This record gives sequence, C-alpha cells and structure tokens, in this order.
Amino acid sequence: MADHAHDDVVEQILIRLDVKDLIRCKSVCKSWHSLITSPRFINRHLNRSYNKDRHDNKFGHRRICLINEFSSGYFLVGSCNGLVCIICVGSCKLLVANPLTREVRELQLPSLIGSPLCWGFGYDLSKDDYIVVVGEKVGQFQTCFKVLSLKSNVWRVIGDVKYKFITKIGILCNGALHWIVEDQNRKILILSYDLSEVEFKEIAQPEDDASYKVTSRSYLGIVKGCLCTFHRSRFDSSVVDVWLMKKYNVKHSWEPLPLDHKMKNDIVQFFRLPADEGFSYNVKHSWFSRTLKHIYVQSLVSPHVNVRPKQYTKVGYYSVKYSLIFILLLSLYKWPLYTYLLCMCCNYNYFYSL
Repeated sequence: MADHAHDDVVEQILIRLDVKDLIRCKSVCKSWHSLITSPRFINRHLNRSYNKDRHDNKFGHRRICLINEFSSGYFLVGSCNGLVCIICVGSCKLLVANPLTREVRELQLPSLIGSPLCWGFGYDLSKDDYIVVVGEKVGQFQTCFKVLSLKSNVWRVIGDVKYKFITKIGILCNGALHWIVEDQNRKILILSYDLSEVEFKEIAQPEDDASYKVTSRSYLGIVKGCLCTFHRSRFDSSVVDVWLMKKYNVKHSWEPLPLDHKMKNDIVQFFRLPADEGFSYNVKHSWFSRTLKHIYVQSLVSPHVNVRPKQYTKVGYYSVKYSLIFILLLSLYKWPLYTYLLCMCCNYNYFYSL
C-alpha cells in the first residue's frame, strides 16, 4: 500500500516536468524509465501540456517552424501532439519526428505520377493512429488522395475529388484537415477531410455576409482553437480580414476579428532537420507570423507507433551520481518540495547497469 502511494506521488511530480527533464529522469532507475515510457503517462503528460499552454497568460499559441524550409527542399507537412511530419519531394521521403525526444521515423512517399499537390498530417482518435495525407493532381479539377497510417505503414488510395487546390498544407482542426479549393464552377470553397470518418466535406461559409470573402489569395490558420481565414496585405504582408469559425462547421458562427483586437504574442519554436542540431531557442513573434498554420505542443509521443525501440541508457556509479546531482539542481531552481518528495519516495536499490 505504501509503495503504491509512493508511486502515485512520484508520478504526480514527474508529470509536471518538461520533456527535456523527463528524458534525463528516465536514466535514474528502472521504475522511473518504465513509468515515463508508459502509454498512460505519455497521454497524461500530453493532456497536461495542452492545458498548460491553453491557460498560460504569457503567450497566445505555441507554434512550430522548420528553419530554411523552402531553400532546403524540405517542407513541414503538419504538427500534431508533439509530432512533426516533414516531406522531401526531391528524395521522395517522409520524416515523422518528435523534435524534443529526437526520435525519427523515415517513411517513403507513395508512387506518384508527378509531385504532391497537397498534403496534411493529423491524429485519428477513433483508431489511436497518426495519418499522413498526400494529394496528387490528375486533372485540372481532379486530385487523387492517398493516406498512410503509422500503425499499418501502408499507403492506400481513398479516391478522387473534383477540386483545384489553392492551398497545399492541410490545416488540422477538430479532427479534420482543411484546404482552400476551387470547384469546376470557379467557386472558392473550404474543403475538409475527416481523419476518422475518411470523408471529404465542404465547410459552411457565411455567404450572406458581404464583408466575408475567401479568394485565391486567402489563407487558413488556427486562432484560439478555431479555424480561421485571412488575407495578407500586398504592401507589407500584414494580416487583414480575419474571420473565425467559433463553432465548427456552423455557418452562422463565423465572426470577423476586429482590426484593433489585441492578441498575445505567440511562442514560435524553430527546429532544423534531425541530422542537424535540433531545436533552437524560442523566439517570440507577432501574433500572426508565417507559422500560424502549425500549433505545437511539447510531448513524449513517439513516432514509432507499433514498436518503440528499446533505448535504455547505461547506468552505473557515475550515472547514478549525475542523476543525484540533477535532482539536487532541480531542487535548487525548480520545485524544492517536489524534488524532496521524489528523493524520499525513490528506492535507489533499483539503479541498474547494462
């Protein structure tokens, strides 16, 4: 009973740590490694990270950006639950990675006649799986879509849609990916692909409001957890004509964002390709930066959905010593009471060596 109580206290303390600190904590002992890598702990930590960012009054959103995206030939497809998906059209490669844990999974693009026209990345809640979506132009107003789930690692064709895609990157909102498209009647629409229902739908727009307009120069993004449309000024690339969809796919819920509306700064986290240095420092930008498309959350989620590689760290005398030093430093600069309880709860007879 006492051991179970100790385990609960340890979990409640560890779940409050950042990902980088948790990676170090995995090397302390077997019980900590087992706890931190368990699906239950990873999901609880993910939910806490979302809630922490959502209620943080210091910034508006946490977003992510790939450094030298266009010049390197790599493009950021999307971000979901701490995972990022990167596409390299030249080498026909896909990378799904967690930039904080530095776990990377390499995938192959499906066989395509030409280059991918549009793409997206998201999470299928009904199957607890991550999905990569790629669209290929097969006609002026016809696009063939293929999807890959990380669990199956198999590409499959889901069908054609008769639209011309104006935006390439699918914006993830409410379990669906969204693009701005043009139909055969030259009408500009917002098209969604529901990852769970495997279905394309047109999103309702306030057509009866003369001040609302979506054109071939419009963009999609996420603000306050809502899908939004906006334009960029031709003169200084500033954001204008921002509309938010307050209730998902409800026509009358679209509202304009006032021009004088004050928004908090976003935290934009930059990262390089996995072979490079990883994350750079956080940089604060204006609330509508070029990265408004990708919401990011810090997490322990692994891209290796089926089998997580065994990554035990060798722990001997020196590793134990450094782990104790880490706990001491944590107690000095972070939660002193938490780390004191950790030291009281931990049984260091569990330290191991491989």
